[in-house]
Order: sequence, then C-alpha cells, then structure tokens
Amino acid sequence: MEKQVLESSEERTFQYQDSLPPLPVPPLEESLSKYLDAVKPFLNEEEYKRTEGIVKKFENGIGKELHQKLLERAKTRRNWLEDWWLNVAYLDLRISTQIHCNMGGPGPFIEHCWPPKEGTQIERASINLWHTLKFWDLLRAEKVAIERSRDAVLDMNQFRMLFCTCKIPGVTRDSIGSYFKTGKQMQILA
Repeated sequence: MEKQVLESSEERTFQYQDSLPPLPVPPLEESLSKYLDAVKPFLNEEEYKRTEGIVKKFENGIGKELHQKLLERAKTRRNWLEDWWLNVAYLDLRISTQIHCNMGGPGPFIEHCWPPKEGTQIERASINLWHTLKFWDLLRAEKVAIERSRDAVLDMNQFRMLFCTCKIPGVTRDSIGSYFKTGKQMQILA
C-alpha cells in the first residue's frame, strides 16, 4: 500500500477536483437495456416477456418524464446522484452503519499472507493503526496517488470523508459532520 500511495510525485491528491466533468445522466434506453440484462437470468421466459412489456410501457410513459427531470437536476449539480446515494445508502438507515455499511479503512489487507491466529491481535492492531496513521499523514499532505481509469482522473472527494467525519443521529434521517482539512487548508486558516 505504501509504495502505491507514495508514487504520487508531483500531483496533489485533490488538485483536479474542480476540473472534473459533472456526472453524466445515462440515456434512458441504455439504463433500461441494462436492467433487462440484469433480470434476465432470474426470470423464466414468460416472466421476462412480461417484464419487457412493463419496461417498454415505462420507457414510453412516465420514464421519459422522470428522465427529463434527472437531466434538469444534472444541470444544477456536479453530481446529480450523490445526495440521493448518501441518503439511501447511509443516512436513512436505522441500523448501525459501522457494522453493516463500513467499507473498511486504508490499511493493508494482509489475511492472504498473514492469517489471523490466537495471540496476534495486538501486533495486527498495531500494524493496522500504523498504516491508518500513515495514510492520514499522506492524505493531509495531499500525497495520496490520484486514482485513474486509463488516463482519466477519478474523483477523490470520497477521501475527504474518510477521517474527521461523523454521522449525527436524526429522527428519520441522520446528517454528516465533516471536518477534514488538508495541511494546505490548515495553513490558510492560520
């Protein structure tokens, strides 16, 4: 992990954030086709034909109107899906997200070369903590390598919520408090 993270030489982790294009809304036809491909293995021929009919009715009816609303929403947001995803996947849940939704941390996944066994908990916890703190230092210094898909730069904003972020309980929906600052932001505030 450390070698991969440290290979970001001149680039700063968040330097391209403002230049990234907005999240595109996929064409309605493409989404519906992918939906049909996804359900096909689970349906018999009769059920699939019925599902195709429902999808066609949706596409020629309310689907067009809803898709147009998504396109309108996308005109005013860089990421038209982000708020909805955050709410549904994390903030509306009335179960512990630490247990049920935590995606993990930045530490190495070493089970393949160092299987857990009795008596190694403190040593393993120490190594995990060391890697987490090392990642914290790299992230605050904006030295975490920028993720890419081929040559395209990917959004790194999710890393801003990895540390210094908490879920604040609400009655029907929780909220997020995020206080992460890079070393550069801390210098500006000083």
